[in-house]
Amino acid sequence: MARLDLGPTLEQFRTMAEAAVDKHFEPVRMRMALYTRKVVEARRHLAGEPSSMLNREAQRKHIKADDIARQIVAFAEADEQSEDDRIALKLKIRKALTPLKIRKLLEQSGISLT
Repeated sequence: MARLDLGPTLEQFRTMAEAAVDKHFEPVRMRMALYTRKVVEARRHLAGEPSSMLNREAQRKHIKADDIARQIVAFAEADEQSEDDRIALKLKIRKALTPLKIRKLLEQSGISLT
């Protein structure tokens, strides 16, 4: 009896799912790269070493540099959690034994393959 494959192989499906996970989390990953220097400046500022970068931004926005620094650190911590979530989900996908399990993992995270 001949076998008829109607879709991607499990490995192809995994690759598609991992690409969807990366796309879903991409805005966070882009922000992380963009704000790396700013996060360092914010943490140093909060530790007592004033940042000219944050001071200029604070002057433009008419708020305190300390407030900006706290916001930046809070965003960075949220982004770090999202990156941890992305990595954990991709590892679960790699361990999944069926396309159905992979679909469930994606659905539970609100991610579509399209």
